[in-house]
Amino acid sequence: MRQLYLKFSKVENILANALLIAIFALVFLSAFMRTIGSPVNWAQDAALVAFAWMVFLGSDLAIRNTKLIGIEVLTKHLPKNVQKYLDIIFKIIIIIFLMVLVKYGYTMVITGARRSIPTLGISYAYVTAAVPVGSLLMIISIIIKLIEAIKTPMIKWGGEN
Repeated sequence: MRQLYLKFSKVENILANALLIAIFALVFLSAFMRTIGSPVNWAQDAALVAFAWMVFLGSDLAIRNTKLIGIEVLTKHLPKNVQKYLDIIFKIIIIIFLMVLVKYGYTMVITGARRSIPTLGISYAYVTAAVPVGSLLMIISIIIKLIEAIKTPMIKWGGEN
Protein backbone atom coordinates (compact mmCIF):
# COMPACT_ATOMS: atom_id res chain seq x y z
CA MET A 1 0.00 0.00 0.00
CA ARG A 2 2.86 2.33 0.86
CA GLN A 3 4.46 1.74 -2.56
CA LEU A 4 1.20 2.66 -4.29
CA TYR A 5 0.97 5.84 -2.21
CA LEU A 6 4.56 6.78 -3.08
CA LYS A 7 3.89 6.25 -6.79
CA PHE A 8 0.71 8.32 -6.55
CA SER A 9 2.68 11.05 -4.76
CA LYS A 10 5.18 11.20 -7.62
CA VAL A 11 2.39 11.42 -10.18
CA GLU A 12 0.70 14.15 -8.17
CA ASN A 13 3.97 16.09 -7.97
CA ILE A 14 4.50 15.81 -11.73
CA LEU A 15 0.91 16.87 -12.38
CA ALA A 16 1.17 19.91 -10.09
CA ASN A 17 4.39 20.97 -11.80
CA ALA A 18 2.86 20.45 -15.24
CA LEU A 19 -0.13 22.58 -14.23
CA LEU A 20 2.18 25.37 -13.07
CA ILE A 21 4.03 25.29 -16.38
CA ALA A 22 0.74 25.21 -18.28
CA ILE A 23 -0.57 28.24 -16.39
CA PHE A 24 2.58 30.17 -17.22
CA ALA A 25 2.42 29.15 -20.88
CA LEU A 26 -1.30 29.89 -21.23
CA VAL A 27 -1.09 33.33 -19.60
CA PHE A 28 2.00 34.21 -21.64
CA LEU A 29 0.35 32.99 -24.86
CA SER A 30 -2.82 34.92 -24.08
CA ALA A 31 -0.95 38.16 -23.36
CA PHE A 32 1.29 37.79 -26.41
CA MET A 33 -1.58 37.02 -28.78
CA ARG A 34 -3.63 39.91 -27.38
CA THR A 35 -0.65 42.22 -27.93
CA ILE A 36 -0.38 41.27 -31.62
CA GLY A 37 -4.13 41.70 -32.06
CA SER A 38 -5.24 38.05 -32.16
CA PRO A 39 -6.57 37.22 -28.68
CA VAL A 40 -6.92 33.60 -27.61
CA ASN A 41 -10.06 33.79 -25.50
CA TRP A 42 -9.96 30.24 -24.16
CA ALA A 43 -6.42 30.53 -22.74
CA GLN A 44 -7.45 32.58 -19.69
CA ASP A 45 -10.24 30.16 -18.82
CA ALA A 46 -7.95 27.15 -19.26
CA ALA A 47 -5.37 28.83 -17.01
CA LEU A 48 -8.04 29.37 -14.35
CA VAL A 49 -9.07 25.70 -14.48
CA ALA A 50 -5.41 24.67 -14.18
CA PHE A 51 -4.94 27.14 -11.32
CA ALA A 52 -7.84 25.70 -9.32
CA TRP A 53 -6.40 22.20 -9.59
CA MET A 54 -2.83 23.34 -8.96
CA VAL A 55 -3.86 25.09 -5.72
CA PHE A 56 -5.40 21.94 -4.24
CA LEU A 57 -2.75 19.53 -5.52
CA GLY A 58 -0.04 21.92 -4.34
CA SER A 59 -1.68 22.14 -0.93
CA ASP A 60 -1.58 18.37 -0.63
CA LEU A 61 2.10 18.40 -1.60
CA ALA A 62 2.77 21.08 1.02
CA ILE A 63 1.04 18.98 3.68
CA ARG A 64 2.88 15.83 2.64
CA ASN A 65 6.25 17.61 2.71
CA THR A 66 5.44 19.51 5.94
CA LYS A 67 5.73 22.92 4.30
CA LEU A 68 2.69 24.48 5.95
CA ILE A 69 2.91 27.72 7.85
CA GLY A 70 3.34 26.91 11.52
CA ILE A 71 3.16 28.82 14.76
CA GLU A 72 6.53 27.67 16.06
CA VAL A 73 7.23 31.09 17.52
CA LEU A 74 4.70 30.26 20.23
CA THR A 75 4.87 26.47 20.47
CA LYS A 76 8.64 26.04 20.56
CA HIS A 77 8.67 27.49 24.08
CA LEU A 78 6.20 24.91 25.37
CA PRO A 79 7.16 21.53 26.84
CA LYS A 80 7.66 18.84 24.20
CA ASN A 81 4.68 16.76 25.38
CA VAL A 82 2.41 19.82 24.99
CA GLN A 83 3.89 20.40 21.51
CA LYS A 84 3.01 16.82 20.57
CA TYR A 85 -0.57 17.07 21.85
CA LEU A 86 -1.09 20.43 20.15
CA ASP A 87 0.23 18.96 16.89
CA ILE A 88 -2.27 16.11 17.15
CA ILE A 89 -5.15 18.47 18.01
CA PHE A 90 -4.30 20.80 15.12
CA LYS A 91 -4.20 17.89 12.68
CA ILE A 92 -7.63 16.72 13.85
CA ILE A 93 -9.02 20.25 13.43
CA ILE A 94 -7.59 20.43 9.90
CA ILE A 95 -9.16 17.06 9.03
CA ILE A 96 -12.56 18.28 10.25
CA PHE A 97 -12.23 21.47 8.20
CA LEU A 98 -11.26 19.47 5.11
CA MET A 99 -14.25 17.18 5.62
CA VAL A 100 -16.46 20.28 5.49
CA LEU A 101 -14.71 21.28 2.24
CA VAL A 102 -15.39 17.82 0.81
CA LYS A 103 -19.07 18.05 1.73
CA TYR A 104 -19.65 21.53 0.34
CA GLY A 105 -17.24 20.96 -2.54
CA TYR A 106 -19.34 18.01 -3.63
CA THR A 107 -22.41 20.26 -3.56
CA MET A 108 -20.52 22.77 -5.71
CA VAL A 109 -19.70 20.05 -8.22
CA ILE A 110 -23.33 18.95 -8.48
CA THR A 111 -24.61 22.50 -8.93
CA GLY A 112 -21.71 23.43 -11.22
CA ALA A 113 -22.46 20.50 -13.52
CA ARG A 114 -25.33 22.49 -15.01
CA ARG A 115 -23.10 25.43 -15.84
CA SER A 116 -20.53 25.40 -18.58
CA ILE A 117 -17.46 27.35 -19.54
CA PRO A 118 -18.39 28.60 -23.01
CA THR A 119 -14.84 29.16 -24.28
CA LEU A 120 -13.76 25.64 -23.34
CA GLY A 121 -17.03 23.81 -23.89
CA ILE A 122 -16.73 21.93 -20.60
CA SER A 123 -18.84 21.78 -17.46
CA TYR A 124 -17.93 24.05 -14.59
CA ALA A 125 -17.93 20.88 -12.46
CA TYR A 126 -14.42 20.16 -13.78
CA VAL A 127 -13.23 23.29 -11.99
CA THR A 128 -15.16 22.83 -8.76
CA ALA A 129 -14.16 19.15 -8.51
CA ALA A 130 -10.73 20.38 -7.45
CA VAL A 131 -12.17 21.28 -4.03
CA PRO A 132 -13.48 17.87 -2.87
CA VAL A 133 -10.80 15.85 -4.67
CA GLY A 134 -7.97 18.01 -3.35
CA SER A 135 -9.48 18.03 0.13
CA LEU A 136 -9.73 14.22 0.14
CA LEU A 137 -6.09 13.97 -0.88
CA MET A 138 -5.14 16.36 1.93
CA ILE A 139 -7.18 14.33 4.43
CA ILE A 140 -5.23 11.20 3.46
CA SER A 141 -1.90 13.02 3.84
CA ILE A 142 -2.85 14.48 7.21
CA ILE A 143 -4.12 11.13 8.51
CA ILE A 144 -0.73 9.63 7.63
CA LYS A 145 1.00 12.51 9.46
CA LEU A 146 -1.41 12.12 12.40
CA ILE A 147 -0.64 8.40 12.73
CA GLU A 148 3.10 9.19 12.62
CA ALA A 149 2.66 11.83 15.35
CA ILE A 150 0.66 9.49 17.56
CA LYS A 151 3.19 6.66 17.14
CA THR A 152 6.20 8.89 17.84
CA PRO A 153 7.34 8.27 21.43
CA MET A 154 7.52 11.32 23.70
CA ILE A 155 11.27 10.82 24.05
CA LYS A 156 11.71 11.37 20.31
CA TRP A 157 9.88 14.69 20.70
CA GLY A 158 12.70 15.68 23.01
CA GLY A 159 11.03 15.36 26.41
CA GLU A 160 10.45 18.42 28.60
CA ASN A 161 12.11 21.80 27.97
